[in-house]
Amino acid sequence: MFRMNLLDNYLKKYTRMSERELSHTVQSNMWFTPVLYVLFSSLLVIATLTSDLKYDLGNQMRPFFAVDYDLTRDLVGTLTAAILTLTTFTFNLILVVFTTFSGQFSPRMLKNFIASKSTQRVLGIFTSSFIYMLLSFLFLNKRLAEYYFAVPVLAALIAALSMGTFIFFINHAVAWLQVNQMTYDMKNEALSIMKSTLEEEVDPYKVNDLSTLNSKICKEKGFTITAGKSGFIQLVDFISIINEAERDDIVIQLEYTIGSYVFASTPFITYWKKGENEVDEHKYLTLISIGRRQTEVQDIEFSINKLVEVAIRSLGNYDPKTATNAIYQLGEVLASISRGSIFSKYLVDKNNNLRVILQERDFNHYLYNAFGSIRHYAKDNVIVCTELLKVLDLMAKSLNKRDYNAVWEFGVFTASGFENLFLFALDYQQFYRALQNLAVTTKHEKEYEEFLERSKK
Repeated sequence: MFRMNLLDNYLKKYTRMSERELSHTVQSNMWFTPVLYVLFSSLLVIATLTSDLKYDLGNQMRPFFAVDYDLTRDLVGTLTAAILTLTTFTFNLILVVFTTFSGQFSPRMLKNFIASKSTQRVLGIFTSSFIYMLLSFLFLNKRLAEYYFAVPVLAALIAALSMGTFIFFINHAVAWLQVNQMTYDMKNEALSIMKSTLEEEVDPYKVNDLSTLNSKICKEKGFTITAGKSGFIQLVDFISIINEAERDDIVIQLEYTIGSYVFASTPFITYWKKGENEVDEHKYLTLISIGRRQTEVQDIEFSINKLVEVAIRSLGNYDPKTATNAIYQLGEVLASISRGSIFSKYLVDKNNNLRVILQERDFNHYLYNAFGSIRHYAKDNVIVCTELLKVLDLMAKSLNKRDYNAVWEFGVFTASGFENLFLFALDYQQFYRALQNLAVTTKHEKEYEEFLERSKK
C-alpha cells in the first residue's frame, strides 16, 4: 500500500508539470535516456534470439559464417563482464568530474554536465550494451539452436561500439572540463533562457506608456493570495495568467520574481477586481510552480550566477585567466539583454488592458547582479578590474543607448578606491585608458575628466 501511494505521488509530480518544466526535468535526470536505450536493446535481444532460435539463422549461415553454442556462450559471457567493467570506469570518471567541478568551480554546474546529451548517450550505450549481453547470455539454449549468427555478430558490434564510446567519453569529459568550453556552454544557456523567457514569452505583452491603461485601480487596496507552500519560485506561466486575468477582469501584481524564496504564509500575489465577481484564487496558484530548489527553466539570474561563481572561485584560486573568460561571457549575456529586452513591469492583454504587474527589473539590476560580486572580490586586483572595465567598454559598443549611464556609473564604481593600489606606472596607464575608452563609448568624456581630477586630489 505504501509503495502504491509512493508511486502515485511520483506520477502525479510529473503529470502536474507543464510541458516546459517536464522537458527540463527529463533532460537534467540521468535515468531517462539510459531507459530509452535499454528498451531499444531489449528489442534487439528479442530480434536476434528470434532469428537464431526460431528461424535457425546460424544453421542457414554456416556456409559463410556461424558460431557454435559453446563459442557464442563464451563470447557473450566475456563481453558481459568486459562491458560491466567499462561501465564502472565510466561512472568513476563521472565522479571525478563531479568532485573537480564541486571543489574548483561550482556545485551548481554538475547539472550542466549531467544534462549534456553526450553524457546521457554514453551512459545509455553502456547500460543498454550490458543489458543486451546479459539477456542474450541468459536465453542462449543449446537444445533450440546449435549454431548462432545474429547474437554473436551483434554482440561483437556492440562491444566495438562500447569501446569507441568509452574513448569518446574520455575526450568529452576532458573537453568539457576546459574552462573556455564550460563558460561558453553556460553563456549559451543564459542566452537561451533570455530568448525564451524575456523576448518570446513576456516582452510581447509589455508596455511603457501607462496613460492608456487602467492603472488607477492599483492605487486601491487589493486582495492578497498567499503562496501556500515554501520554496523557490521556479516557473510562472505568464501567458495563462494574462488570459485568466482577462476572463476574470482583474489586475494581478506578482510581489516576487522567479528565483525568489517565499514562505507558505507569504502574500506573493495581489489582485484588484472591478466588480463583485468571484475569483478562483487557487487557479492562479496552479500557474506558478514553487519547488525546493532553483532551476534554470525561466530564471536567467540563476544562470548568470553560475558564471559569477566560476569567476569568483577562479579569483580565490589565483586563476585570473578563468575569471577574465567568465567576465567576457557575462558581458555578452548582458549586451544581449540590453538589446533584446523591454524593461517594463506592465503586461497587457490583447485589448491593451493592464493585467499583470511584475517586480521592476532594469538593466542596472542585471549589471549589478552579474558584476557586483566580482567587483567586490577583485577589489585588490588591478589587472582583473582593468579587464572588467574593458568588458564594460566592449559591452557599451553594442548596448542600447538607454543603458549607457548604467554602464558608466558601474565603471566609476569599479574605478573608485584604486588610487593607492597601482604597483607600477603601467598599471595606472592601462587602468585609466580602459576607463577613458568606456567614457568615450558611453559619451561621458566630461564626467571622466571630472573623475580624473578628483582622483588626483
